[in-house]
Amino acid sequence: MEKILIETRRQGATTQRTTQCERKKLKICILCTFLLSGLFIFGASRLLGVKDYVAAQIVYIFDITREPTIHHILPSAYALEALDELLARHGDDISVYFENIETGFVYSFNADHVYFSASVPKAMYALYLYQLAERGEVNLDSVHEFTYGDANWGSGIIQRQYDFGATFTLRELLRLNISESDNVATNILRRTNGIYGYKNFISRVGGNLALVGNNVMNSNLTANEAGLFANEIFAYIESGGRYSYEFKSLLLNNRFPFIVSCYPVASKTGWTAYRAWHDMAIVYAPSPFILVILSARDGWSDDDFADFAEISMAFQEFNDKWFVD
Repeated sequence: MEKILIETRRQGATTQRTTQCERKKLKICILCTFLLSGLFIFGASRLLGVKDYVAAQIVYIFDITREPTIHHILPSAYALEALDELLARHGDDISVYFENIETGFVYSFNADHVYFSASVPKAMYALYLYQLAERGEVNLDSVHEFTYGDANWGSGIIQRQYDFGATFTLRELLRLNISESDNVATNILRRTNGIYGYKNFISRVGGNLALVGNNVMNSNLTANEAGLFANEIFAYIESGGRYSYEFKSLLLNNRFPFIVSCYPVASKTGWTAYRAWHDMAIVYAPSPFILVILSARDGWSDDDFADFAEISMAFQEFNDKWFVD
C-alpha cells in the first residue's frame, strides 16, 4: 500500500511539473506572437511609406455615389502641404481640383476662384447631346449647314477650310467641337439644339447655373465646377452607353492637351488670350483620377506648358503613391 501511495505522489508531481512547463511554453509562444505581430506591422508601415508621416493613418473612404472600396492610406498632411507649396510657386492665377475616382478622395487648391471658361464646357455640352442621342431624341447622322451666323474666328478649322453652305453630320460636329475645339462647330450645335435644355441638364447634375453663358463658351468656371463636369463625363463613359466609347475616344484625341501623364488622358482644354488657359482631364492611371487645372494666363509659352506638365506629373506621382496598391 505504501509503495502505491509513493508511486501515486510521484505521478502527481510529474503531472504538475508537466503542466507548469506547458504553461511556460504557452506564455513564451504568446509573447513571441505579440512581438512578431508588432514587427510585421512596423515593417508593413515602412513599406507603405508611412514611416516619416505620423499623421498618416488607415481609414475607410466612402462616396455615396459609388460602391464602397477597400481601405486606403489617407494621404499625409506632409504630402498635402507639398502640393500646396508646389502650386503656390506658380502664382495666384491658378486653381486645381484633384479626385481619385476609386476612393472619392479630393484635393483642391483655390478651387472656388471664378475664371472665364473658354472652351472647357464644350465637353459638357457634348455629354448633353450624347445623352439625348442615347434616348433617341437627336440623331448623330443628321446633317447641319454652316451659316453666316455661325462664323467665329476663334479656334477650329471650319472657318478656315470651308465655305458657308458646307454641311456636317452631328457626329462630325461633336468630333470637331471636342478634338479640334472648333468654335464654329460649337455654334452650329448650339443653334440647332438650343441652350435651355442644356441649362436644365446642368441644373439636374448639380451644376451652378449662374456660371452658364448662353453661348456655351462664354460661361464662367471654377475648378470645383469642372471637377463636377469631369465626374459626370466619367460616369457616362463607364456606363457602357451606346455612344460612351465614341465620346471617350474624342476626349483621348484632344489635339491640344495641357495636362500630361504617362497614362492615357481624356481631356478638354480651353484658352482665351489673357483670360484663360485651362485643362480638365480624366487620367486613366491604374487607379483613375480627375485633374483640373485652371489659370488666367495668356498661354502658349514654353513656361506655361512646362508649369502644367510639372503640376500634372506631381499629381500623377501623388496618385500612384497613395492610391495604387
